[in-house]
Amino acid sequence: PVFAFYGLVLRRYRRKRGFAAFERVDDGSTASRCAKALRESAPMFTKELASFVNAVCVAGGNTNSSTSGDGREDARQPSEKMRDGGWSFIALHDATLDAPNRLAARCFPNTIRAMSALGGFNGKIWVLGPGAGGAESATSRVATGLADGYWRVHVVLARDAGLHGKSAGLKAGDETRALDLGSVHIVNDFHPRAFWNVSRDSGAVLLSFDVVRPENASCRAALVDARARLTQAFGAARSADDEASVVAYLW
Repeated sequence: PVFAFYGLVLRRYRRKRGFAAFERVDDGSTASRCAKALRESAPMFTKELASFVNAVCVAGGNTNSSTSGDGREDARQPSEKMRDGGWSFIALHDATLDAPNRLAARCFPNTIRAMSALGGFNGKIWVLGPGAGGAESATSRVATGLADGYWRVHVVLARDAGLHGKSAGLKAGDETRALDLGSVHIVNDFHPRAFWNVSRDSGAVLLSFDVVRPENASCRAALVDARARLTQAFGAARSADDEASVVAYLW
């Protein structure tokens, strides 16, 4: 109740600024250039992910993508291999949220390089699991970010063959986007948003990270440091939008 008035003022301020849920990526803006660079790099990101999945996630550590650990044909899809191997969530940065951790530096060097070129931080690769009966499902889970000073960027790195049409997507504000392979979605983080996946056995793998808005570039160090301290205090989210409501309230 003490902060209710400030919440009303903040909502009014955000309405006056007029930030849409999704940034436009076709108008020559900074967001547009960011999306273009990521779309061009998406095949490289996907290749690094495939190498990681084959080398680490496949049963028995077998690096042959066509067979499982016991020599049988491995027909599992990328997200299934990651879930089965216990890699539904891969943090790409260390405790500072700005420097790559050892795993990312070794297995995802080009992904880290592309994120760094855009000023990205708090990077992670995560699995959007099946929505019907899937333990890792993010279906209909609505989340709101911590601030309006940065964008949250999502790149679809892999999409299982069984994920048909619009069975998986992202809704932010009043807009909805499909999770097509290689697609890039730049969301203003303070808008309520939710991923969904209504498939029973197929999923998608996404790269998600944050980028400070251009007008707040001079405050980047402070924003990243504050985010890192909150993460250390309350724990890291286990999916891209699993933000603890208490953190959002305190922020």
